[in-house]
Amino acid sequence: MVGAVAPLDGLVKRSLADHLGAAPTMGILFSQEALQKKALVDLAESLPYQMELVGGAMSVVAGTDPSGALTQTNAHRGRRHDDVGLTLGRFPEATVKSFCIPGGRDWEAQLESQGMLQEGWKVFLVIARHRATADIVEKLQETHPKAAIIGGMATGETLYRIRQREVQELDEGVVGLMFAGDVPLAAFVSRGARGLGDAPFTFGPDDLEPIWEGSKIEGQMLTHVTDAEGSRRTALEVVMEGVHKSGGGGGGICIGLAEGSAADGYELTGIDNEMVVHHKAALALPARRGDDPRWSSGNVRFFGFDPDSCKEDLISRLAGIKQRAAERGERILGSVMFTCGARTQRFFGTPAFDATTFANTLPGVPMIGMYAGGEIGPPLTAEAPASKAFQVGGCEMHGFTAIFGIFIVPPQKPRKSLLMFADNAAIAAAYAELRRNAPPLPPPPAPSTAAAVAAMLPGSLAELRALPVKALKEAMGRLGLAAVAGSEKEDLVQEVAQKLGVAE
Repeated sequence: MVGAVAPLDGLVKRSLADHLGAAPTMGILFSQEALQKKALVDLAESLPYQMELVGGAMSVVAGTDPSGALTQTNAHRGRRHDDVGLTLGRFPEATVKSFCIPGGRDWEAQLESQGMLQEGWKVFLVIARHRATADIVEKLQETHPKAAIIGGMATGETLYRIRQREVQELDEGVVGLMFAGDVPLAAFVSRGARGLGDAPFTFGPDDLEPIWEGSKIEGQMLTHVTDAEGSRRTALEVVMEGVHKSGGGGGGICIGLAEGSAADGYELTGIDNEMVVHHKAALALPARRGDDPRWSSGNVRFFGFDPDSCKEDLISRLAGIKQRAAERGERILGSVMFTCGARTQRFFGTPAFDATTFANTLPGVPMIGMYAGGEIGPPLTAEAPASKAFQVGGCEMHGFTAIFGIFIVPPQKPRKSLLMFADNAAIAAAYAELRRNAPPLPPPPAPSTAAAVAAMLPGSLAELRALPVKALKEAMGRLGLAAVAGSEKEDLVQEVAQKLGVAE
């Protein structure tokens, strides 16, 4: 992956071309202001035909260039308004498809027609300006319960999509990328979480009551908890005590729940007035994540929210990811960041804290980011071990979070050999057997030139389309082109045609 933040004109050739090892298959584009159609068309013409690119206009764009230097722009305060953040990548073991859902009430039909409800998709990257965004995300997660879904609400007025060099622009809707196969993208979400009090409380079956809606149970309420000294107290009393301890830190407090012990951390949910059941001095509980939504027993703790806790959470999570990758021999290729528009210098006391922390922790790793009007990502957790850094399922709409999609490639596994533990005599015997049964080698073929290959191929697009896929791939190999995994036949035809200058 490569990326940069700079004026769009000539960005691919000027800043990125020398750093691309192969033709990219996917891209993400964030601009400070809505780009003109001509600029998008020029960009499309500079990209490979099979490219899938999405993005949009944002008030603040952040990113790193190939040298690792970080740039963050602000359309309201910065001098330049023509900077864009652009990142390009290639993942031959994964299938990458873009999608584009115009604003309107037929979004479910769009999900179906664009293949987003088909089995196999593991990751969705969503950039939205749609009033039904929460419903769309919920439908995707319901259809793909083990998928990771990340993204953000665009703060500008335009969304972009480039597919097969065709440009689409939306003033309302959803665009994004979806990944299947051997997907290298993992997701995590960070938010401040400062434990209130010295120890968690516990609860059991006798501390829970059902919430009835007519004759149907709609949920659970927590009526009592037990503190470290063994005193049983009402849940509402403990909540009010937590509010007092938080000092009214602006972001309120969250309840953290853990089934059994809290070894895997707490599931966090922000507390609001609708959760309070006054006549029972109780607290309505969110559904437990997983196959069984009901709580039976466990630990409960309350968490505050402030700048220091936000800093500590992101620093520790990124450090844990870096250490985990080093221990596993993994390679971090790049990242996309969706951070809340309120996580600014005014809150942290330092500019671009989220982007700067990423760049300092993972120097040289490409990153592109946007400040969102609402973030989309995995469930919030607190005090979770590093092994739980990445999450799938349970996608929610968040506020005041920093969400990262990290592109990570695992180490290559050596292929097992039947002769791995053989002695010299066995290896010599196997080699002799191969020599006896091997057919005579044909004479080497004469080197082919592009002109020679062109002479053997049809001279029009219609005739190229009549060739089988196998013949098209063989032609691409002779022409020095690489067929991207998941490419459709028309993609192959266009690549060969462009190389040979073939037209209709």
